Amino acid sequence: MKSSLHQLILALRDRIQTGEKPPKMKQQCKMARTGQKDLAIAWQAAMILEGRRKVLTSSQTKLDKAQAEGTGYMNRGLTLSPADEARAYLWPKFTTCPGATDVCTEMCVGSKQGQGKLSSSEIARIGRTVAYYVDSARWWQWYDLELSHSARQAAILGYKLAMRVNVASDNTWLAEESARRHPTVTHYDYSVIPAAVRRPNGVHRVYSRKDGRDKMTLKMLNEGHGVAVVFDVNPRKKKNELGEKVHDALPATWNGYPVIDGDLHDLWFLQAEHIDGPFVVGLRSKGTNAQREDARFKGFSV
Repeated sequence: MKSSLHQLILALRDRIQTGEKPPKMKQQCKMARTGQKDLAIAWQAAMILEGRRKVLTSSQTKLDKAQAEGTGYMNRGLTLSPADEARAYLWPKFTTCPGATDVCTEMCVGSKQGQGKLSSSEIARIGRTVAYYVDSARWWQWYDLELSHSARQAAILGYKLAMRVNVASDNTWLAEESARRHPTVTHYDYSVIPAAVRRPNGVHRVYSRKDGRDKMTLKMLNEGHGVAVVFDVNPRKKKNELGEKVHDALPATWNGYPVIDGDLHDLWFLQAEHIDGPFVVGLRSKGTNAQREDARFKGFSV
């Protein structure tokens, strides 16, 4: 990590502790626009470590579907910076997605599409990521507190709690540590790291197919594991003959393996319980028409 950034975060934490009111996100975004992005990131990290910003993601479109679709689960997530997004603030070659390809980085739903493109979302992601490496003990303290609170809240409302540690990243060790700390919470994940899928260590995992990796994807299926595949299917809902909004259908099978709808809600493991053997979590290609065309051309979607 850049020593200057580290020292700045420590100084800002001192200022918060002595009663200074941190800048709101609108002000942090203005800092980023006017050439003070380091300062915006530093404030965000300092606020997280001082308990003035949440670590967990409690409201996100796909996570929220768990309750909306009547799964019996409340869903939470951790949205860190994907791939090399936080590299400039940490160290050369830093990545949260060791198996990322250029195309999946370009198509990342966590940073390149929807609300993930917003400056506020980027500052929040990088701030959370940097905060971990500034003071991991303090970071875990807030993480544990928030997740335990969510578990109690879910129980009071009659739900189970599901946790996706890697909403935009692929930190398999982080997910496993969370599962160790919170064994009563159901953890699930997508990962491009075969060893992590083979040895999940308390985390429901599927292998995430990337462009050019069909051989490994089929190998994982042959071994009995689930895999996630992006299909070139329109992600936008259309009205059927009854006037209901529905997605365009995913294929029933891929390479002979049954496909479940991963866009119905994020808790793919609930659908997988009804399948005997390996399966495919089907995801519709997201983004603009140009992004979807690029994804198809480069083999990210099938």
